[in-house]
Amino acid sequence: MLANLRSHPKAVDIGLTVLIGLSTVVSADDPEGLEWWLTSLVALASLLVRHRNPLITFSTGSAVSLLHLAMGNDLRPVDVVALIGLFSVAAWGSRRLSLALLAAGLLVAGAWSFHASQANSREPAPPLPRIIIIDPLAPFDVETDDRQVQDWGGFAGIGLSLTVAWLAGLNTRQRRIRLSVLEQRAADLERERDTQAALAVVAERGRISRELHDVVAHALSVMVLQAQGAQAELERRPERSREAMDAVVGTGRTALSEIRRLLGALGGDEPDWEPQPGAERLPRLVADVRSAGTPVEFLVEGEPRPLPSTVDLAAYRIVQEALTNVLKHAGPDASVTIVMRYGPGSLEIEVSDDGVRAASPSGTGHGLEGMRERVNVLGGTFEAGPRPDRGFTVHATLPS
Repeated sequence: MLANLRSHPKAVDIGLTVLIGLSTVVSADDPEGLEWWLTSLVALASLLVRHRNPLITFSTGSAVSLLHLAMGNDLRPVDVVALIGLFSVAAWGSRRLSLALLAAGLLVAGAWSFHASQANSREPAPPLPRIIIIDPLAPFDVETDDRQVQDWGGFAGIGLSLTVAWLAGLNTRQRRIRLSVLEQRAADLERERDTQAALAVVAERGRISRELHDVVAHALSVMVLQAQGAQAELERRPERSREAMDAVVGTGRTALSEIRRLLGALGGDEPDWEPQPGAERLPRLVADVRSAGTPVEFLVEGEPRPLPSTVDLAAYRIVQEALTNVLKHAGPDASVTIVMRYGPGSLEIEVSDDGVRAASPSGTGHGLEGMRERVNVLGGTFEAGPRPDRGFTVHATLPS
């Protein structure tokens, strides 16, 4: 409900004007003068601009209240317009201006209270001697002194009212500022959440892209070599050709299964879930490369142990990419040595070949750069480069 009122300030001002006007009409039981009613209408009209220009409301209400005091009228609901104006200046105007208006109001209230107290404390002139006839049947009438100056509770009452109105407006101002800050913070957090979600999507697509590169590049390299071997043995030893083609079919099916899994995750479809490859599948990977005609020696040093899933996948992909580079760049007579060293809190991977010496294969986010990125994300170290005599070495250390 408060939110609806804040969103319709003009309706609030009209309602407040009507409420104070009706209260004034009901409470004005004594015949007030025409001047009093005209000035009251002016004060009520100033409430309609309370949100747009609260200074006008305060100035008009204060002037009308002073006129009512000077006329000797009692306090009426219309005389609180000055308090509402001071509240509005403190809530929506300048804090320094509201403080200055409060000080001016207190000064005027003090001056008027001093004047009223001085005027009301004067001794009236002694009346002339006269004969008073008392009628016992006449109603009792208390004689009042019309010369008393109105003070509406004196400086204490007026000053307290002004101070409370100013403090209430200041509190409303602070609450509005806090609410604005919280709304801005919530909007910033929402934008940050959307940004983080978008970055996560981009990162996931980049990861899937690297996975696809590793799977496709390795599978095609092995399949090409196996098909070449089958072609070479087709006439001389057909049974070897059949074995090579069976290996091509197996490698292709494995690659298709992994590609289907990755594309299913990328497109949001339900893929055929299967465990991600890890260190336990390295012997099968080595066997595929051996079947393609490249000698591979696979050594494990230390006590094998279960690895974190991220480290396990990274170890498999690093070896897979290194073997793919050997098949593509090391030449037909190259042999490979893979060493897995399980150390205390770390896993070392070394893949070296004795193929033709060449410069480091270039990459644009895949290949060596993809391996380096995988290792850096996990907080490990990565080195790759030509060996002193011939061949190439890839060395990675992963925390485990």
